[in-house]
Amino acid sequence: MNNVRNNIRKNFTIAPNELINDNNITDRARFLFIYMSSKPHDWVYYNRQLSNALNYSIDTLRKYLKELIVSGWIIKEKQKRKSGKFTSNTYILNSEPVMILPCRKNTDTVNFCDGKNKTLSNKEYTKKENIKRKNLII
Repeated sequence: MNNVRNNIRKNFTIAPNELINDNNITDRARFLFIYMSSKPHDWVYYNRQLSNALNYSIDTLRKYLKELIVSGWIIKEKQKRKSGKFTSNTYILNSEPVMILPCRKNTDTVNFCDGKNKTLSNKEYTKKENIKRKNLII
């Protein structure tokens, strides 16, 4: 079960000119956006119902939803239960593309060095270097 929060005016469908002129998305993704924007503000749907209404397979529907999300026309919010399990998604339709930068993971800034010098694992190499240097000096 998924929800849609439509931030576009109610009772009629608005197709943003920028969406129509956006050459970065496919025509099928545009149609999906317009179809979703024609539904009421708190429209609840299942992927199977939506794919049947548009004559898309489930995988095709997911592909075009992802295309709209990546391009910024739709924002996807995952809903969780109190137990922490994911329940449904809320898709927010935007009247213009909104780019959300991905969050970076916190990196470990801790230095794992123990303060001791590392031992050289290849001792043969240093011995050969020392022999060559001694021969050059003489």
